[in-house]
Amino acid sequence: MGELLGRRAAYAVVLLAALSVAGFAILVLLPGDVAEVILTAEMDGERPSAEAVATFRATHGFDDPLPIQYVRWLGGVLTGDLGTSFATGDPVSVELALRLSATFTLVGTAFVMMLLIALPLGVAAAVWRGTLVDRILMGVSVVGMSVPNFWQSLLFVLFFSLMLGWLPSSGFGSPAHVVLPALVIATSSAGLVARFVRSSLIVAMGEPHVRTAFAKGLGRREVLLHHVAPGAMAPILTVLGLQAARMFDGAIVVETVFAWPGLGRLLVDAVMGRDYPVLQGALLLIGTATILINLLVDVAISAIDPRIGDAV
Repeated sequence: MGELLGRRAAYAVVLLAALSVAGFAILVLLPGDVAEVILTAEMDGERPSAEAVATFRATHGFDDPLPIQYVRWLGGVLTGDLGTSFATGDPVSVELALRLSATFTLVGTAFVMMLLIALPLGVAAAVWRGTLVDRILMGVSVVGMSVPNFWQSLLFVLFFSLMLGWLPSSGFGSPAHVVLPALVIATSSAGLVARFVRSSLIVAMGEPHVRTAFAKGLGRREVLLHHVAPGAMAPILTVLGLQAARMFDGAIVVETVFAWPGLGRLLVDAVMGRDYPVLQGALLLIGTATILINLLVDVAISAIDPRIGDAV
């Protein structure tokens, strides 16, 4: 376990370093002069003077060579200083902290909803595999996987908010506001997880010790809980970890549609407003959360089945 944790932690550090380079490279890869683009946006499309551009570049250190800019930015990141927002003038770390709890609330609620939907569907489809129940459940799963988040968001608002009036269509502040955006994120992941749970359970049911348990006369529920579930748990945890990380990507679209004040909406606002420090900080934070989730999943899999952990 200790060796695995050290190896995966080293991989995580390498990925974080690559992520920091990718986040800083935004300034280089985006077209146009950074200073001129930002000033043009602030002046409502008017072209700034050469003196204003030169002053902005000197003030924010854009005249320095790129390696120096990167080292200075990375040093700030390591000390918790992610820079200052061009739009508000507030520290980026403060902007991110204000939005972080909202995104974690949304993603956490969506993950719980996804488990409540996907696990029963997957188990039922595996138990009654090959029957009409199996085909109906897997058909529903495919639909959930196929509908884009933005289209599903509009459909949910139309049905649950405008037609039925059960839930608010947007906003933040009460438990009712989180239901629709979380449900959109949950259903887009639940289809894939349900199909994976079904496949993992069917494979586990074919193991010799499971057939022996059935031959001894044990009940279906006891066999599923004590013989099938442990064998299927490792691959299921893997896909759950991947979907948990993917939910942060889905939150970008969903938070924008539902006016949810989280990291995803902040990221979109930063792109539209050319607020590069906020954009870099948000991408770095979301990427770090994804890497840490995968690290925790690897450790959990190793604890459940050391043979799989040694191969990770």
